[in-house]
Amino acid sequence: MRGRNRIRVLTVDDTAWKAFTDDAERLQALLKHGLPRLHAQIDWSRGVECLDKELLRVAPKEYANLQVVDKLFRVYLKNGTEEWILVHLEAQSTPDPNFAERMFAYHIAIWLRYRRRVLSIAILADDNPNWRPREFQYAVGECEIRFAFPSIKVLDLDEQQLLEAGDAASLILASFVRAVRTRHTPEIRLQARVELMQLALERGYNEEEIRQILAFLERAMRLPAELEEQYEKMLEEASRKRPEELLTSIERRAIRRGLLRGYRRGMQRGMQRGEKQGLQQGLQQGLQQGLRQAILGILRELYGEPPTELVHELNQIDDPTRLLELQTVALRAGSLAAFLQRLREMMHRDEPSA
Repeated sequence: MRGRNRIRVLTVDDTAWKAFTDDAERLQALLKHGLPRLHAQIDWSRGVECLDKELLRVAPKEYANLQVVDKLFRVYLKNGTEEWILVHLEAQSTPDPNFAERMFAYHIAIWLRYRRRVLSIAILADDNPNWRPREFQYAVGECEIRFAFPSIKVLDLDEQQLLEAGDAASLILASFVRAVRTRHTPEIRLQARVELMQLALERGYNEEEIRQILAFLERAMRLPAELEEQYEKMLEEASRKRPEELLTSIERRAIRRGLLRGYRRGMQRGMQRGEKQGLQQGLQQGLQQGLRQAILGILRELYGEPPTELVHELNQIDDPTRLLELQTVALRAGSLAAFLQRLREMMHRDEPSA
């Protein structure tokens, strides 16, 4: 059972990327955060024309039956001319040794069809930081071909920047980032999905934007059946409450479910100490330790290994209420540096005035 649940989480719905880029505003958000220099060169006021049906006609036959996610657009450049180019996007959620060759095959096929300049962009949505295909090349005698292409590595996207952007497209893009970072940890993924759901309901988006965000959360951040059921209950409860009431009711349930193991470890340690120091003190220490481990677990899964100074300063916090607050901060921070800054602000706020 445990193995099946893990596999289900790892199975990412690649077509969510195709749906994400169906909308011009979401395409803009992707390039703005992933390739900002290119984003600045495109004249978005001229509109974006989707050519997916044409892409199906020119796709190389050997890839016709593959479950690949590709998109083709026509855009205009800000170069003072009427020239338009083609933008080809290819999304890949698992490392593939033949990916660069596939990029080249599509690029050539599109060029032969339109005789227009083609910009091929790879969206690397895997969780391997070392897999970064950049080119395809071969040489025969004195004939040499080298095809290089830019890529958007989802792991590299600045999650804090996405969350602070405020628009619905950037929030959806943040869900893809968190989906990649939590592929092996369904409990942490549940919490991340709840957090994004809460933000969607709090920020005053219109009904259609909220519907789209929630739909992408479901497709990009799949959960095992039991956790999906729990999420649906949280969503149902959240939809009936005012935004300011969501924080405690939703996130505490996620904490109890998703971080129970860390809490138990800390509680057991506290109980062992309690034999010598008194039962009540041992319970208090166990609670504190469990909450700290929960925070570190969130940070580790979302942003990487916390630095020693962060762990040291976190250990200075004993108030369970403050630690619960920091769990929410960890989910929203976007980076280890941002969390450490908030932690220090909290410690300074709690210092007694002179």
